[in-house]
Amino acid sequence: MPPYPYVALSVPVTDADRRFGALTVLRLETFGTFRATEHADLQEIGNELATALAQLAESGAAIAAGPTPMLVPVGSDPDTSICTPGWGVSGVPGSAGTSLMYPLRRLDDLLNQATTMDAIVGAARHCLMSPFRAQALVLASAGEGRLWVLGHSGTSSGMVRSLHGAGLDARTPAAEAMRGRPLFISDSRSTAADFGWSDGESQAEAYLPLTGGAQITELPFVGNTRVVGVCCLSFKEPRRFPPEERAVLRMMAGKLGAAVERVELNTKQRAVAEYLQRRLLPPTLRELPRMTTTARYRPATVTSKVGGDWYDVIELPGERMVLVVGDVEGHALESAAVMGQVRTAVAAYAAEGHRPAAVIDRTGRLLTQLGTDLLVTCCVVALDTVDGTAEVALAGHPAPLVLGPDGNVGALEAPANMPLGIDVPEAYQGREHTLEPGYVLMLYSNGLGDCTASDPDADARALLSAGSREAGTDLEQLADHLITDSSPRHRRDDAVLLLARCGGALGEDGPRSGNLHIQRRDLQGVKKARDFVHDRLSSWDLTDMSDAL
Repeated sequence: MPPYPYVALSVPVTDADRRFGALTVLRLETFGTFRATEHADLQEIGNELATALAQLAESGAAIAAGPTPMLVPVGSDPDTSICTPGWGVSGVPGSAGTSLMYPLRRLDDLLNQATTMDAIVGAARHCLMSPFRAQALVLASAGEGRLWVLGHSGTSSGMVRSLHGAGLDARTPAAEAMRGRPLFISDSRSTAADFGWSDGESQAEAYLPLTGGAQITELPFVGNTRVVGVCCLSFKEPRRFPPEERAVLRMMAGKLGAAVERVELNTKQRAVAEYLQRRLLPPTLRELPRMTTTARYRPATVTSKVGGDWYDVIELPGERMVLVVGDVEGHALESAAVMGQVRTAVAAYAAEGHRPAAVIDRTGRLLTQLGTDLLVTCCVVALDTVDGTAEVALAGHPAPLVLGPDGNVGALEAPANMPLGIDVPEAYQGREHTLEPGYVLMLYSNGLGDCTASDPDADARALLSAGSREAGTDLEQLADHLITDSSPRHRRDDAVLLLARCGGALGEDGPRSGNLHIQRRDLQGVKKARDFVHDRLSSWDLTDMSDAL
C-alpha cells in the first residue's frame, strides 16, 4: 500500500503451536505514538483471538485467510452500516465498506507499476477477480467500430468468443457498457431476456466502462472523460451487487481505464519510435571480397521513446572499410534527429578519406555548432583488409573487441577522448593496430550489456567468447547469440551490435579487386596506373603478370 500518515502497532495472533496471523492498529500521526500499555492491551486481545481460533480449529472448522485483509473501523455509527456479503466482520458497523477499500488501494499500486497489458490483467485478477470471487475477467477496447479483447483470465473462453470482434452497434451488455452505462446483472437469465445473449458459463455478470482522458473522437464521453474499453466480470452463482460493491467496482474500472489508455498509447508510440529508428539505420551493409559484416539493433523495452544508437559501414577505395557505432544521449525525438545529423557527418568525413581521429574531431566540432545539449559517444574503425591494419578512434565510447582465430578475445585500445558535443581544445587521438587474418571485430553500444554490471568491458569480452563457442564460424549465428544472450527482460537502453570478419588471404580462385581513380587529362595517369597494377599484383603474389597487364 502507498504511504499514509498513520502510525501502526502490530501483535502476532498465535497460540502454542499455530500462527494465525497478525492484529494491527492504525492511528493518525496527529494522535501521537502508541504507549506501552496500549501495546500490552493489544497483545492481550491478540491472545484471546488466538485462543478462540484454536478452539474453532480443534472443533473441525477450517481456518484460512481470506483474499484480502479484514479492516474494522473503530467508532462507526451503526445506523449507517449496510451489510455486504463476503466483506467486513459480521456485526461490526462499517467494516464492510472499509474492507472494500483495500483492493482498490492495492489495485492503484499495481497499476502504477504496470507497463504491459499482461501486467494490467494480472492486477485486475489479483484485485477484482480474487476479492470479488469472479470466475472470469475480460478486458476489451474499441477500434474500427468493434470490440477487441486485450486480455482475459479465469474461465473466460465463452465470454472471449462472444466479445472479440463484436460490433459496437450490437445490442449486447458489453456494447452498452462502451456507451458509458455500467451493467450489474444479478441473474444471467435476465441477460438472455433483455439482450438475447448469454455466454452459457456464468450466473451473474458485471460490465464496467473503462474511462480515460485521451481525446479520441470515435469514443463516447462519460462526464468529462471518454470510454476506452470495458471490463467484463462473470460469476458462477447468482449475485447481488450491493451499493458499496458497485461504487468500488466503478472506481476500479476508472483506474483500469487510465492504465489501459496509457499502455495502449505507449504501444503505439513505441511502434512509431521503432519504425523511425530503423529508417535512420542503413538498410544494407557493405561487404568486400575479404570481409563480411552483419549488425543487430534492439530497442529499449522500458520506454516508448526514440533512441539514438546507430551503426554504419562505409566502403573506401583500395579494399578499405570504415566501421562506425555511436550512441546519442537520451530517448526523445531530438536524440533521433541528432543521430541522423551525426551519422551523416561521420559518413561524409570518412568518405572524404579522413583518418578516424580526424573524422570524430570534425564531427565533434560540427555538433557543437548545431545548438544541441545532447552528448554523443562514437567508435570509428578504419580497416585495410589487405594488410590487416586497423586504426581506431573513440569519443567516450567502449573500445571495439577483436576475436582472434585462436578464440582469444582482446580489445583494440585507443585514447578514450571526450564525447562529441563538448568543445575541447585538443584534437582527438587515435591508435593503429595490426590484426591477424581470420579475426572477428565487434563494435557495440553500452546498451548491449547489463547497465548494473561492475565491469561492463569484462562482461562484453565474456559474452563474445561464449558466443563464439556456441556459433562457431557463422557470423550471423554469432550475432544472434550475442544479442539474445545479452538481452535482459527489461532493457533500459537501446543496443546496437556490429560484427566484421576478415577472411585473410584469398585462395587462387577467390575474387580480387582494386580501384584507382585518375583525373581526366592527367598526364601522369599512365604512370600511376602502371604503379598501381604492379603494387596490387605484388600484394597478391602475382608479380609475373605485371608486365603483361
